[in-house]
Amino acid sequence: MDNNINQIIRERRSHYPQEFTGALLDDNIINTLIENACWAPNHTLNFPWRFIVLKETSLSKWLQQVLDNYIKNTPAEKFSQKTADKIQAYQKQVSQVIVLICEHDSENANKHKEDLAAVACGVENMYLSLSQFPNAAGYWSTGMGTYGEGMHAYFELKSNQELMGFFMLGSVDKKRTESSRKDYKQFILG
Repeated sequence: MDNNINQIIRERRSHYPQEFTGALLDDNIINTLIENACWAPNHTLNFPWRFIVLKETSLSKWLQQVLDNYIKNTPAEKFSQKTADKIQAYQKQVSQVIVLICEHDSENANKHKEDLAAVACGVENMYLSLSQFPNAAGYWSTGMGTYGEGMHAYFELKSNQELMGFFMLGSVDKKRTESSRKDYKQFILG
């Protein structure tokens, strides 16, 4: 792929953890993703994003916590062994996880939406940055207990910090670039 920005944007895809081969990504890739995330636009340059990188032991412990929370907090009628097995399989598939946290300005509650948007822009920068690495792929998950108190406590988040999900990373044999999109004109109002 060349560096044509239109092509990079239009070929950007999420790759599910089930597609990951289990090969580890180099730490330089993770550092590049986080550095580029920090170049996202943010209101009054308040830099609301915070990241925790999970790999190896910390990744295994977190995945075990996700599984334990799922087993403990899922009512029997909603429990799916397939989901539990999928979480366990991530141990062999996922290379690293970047925990996505938004740190809100406690002095200005009105900036809450801007802070969330800034972190989302940072995640998109990470996605776009993956285009330069032929086999590195990612998936932004807002599952895995993102909105539960258990994960908030697990990461010892402060009262002004909000968990926004997990950017799951891994190696893929071949990236997908195709997608069907609707004509953009139908989204122009008026």
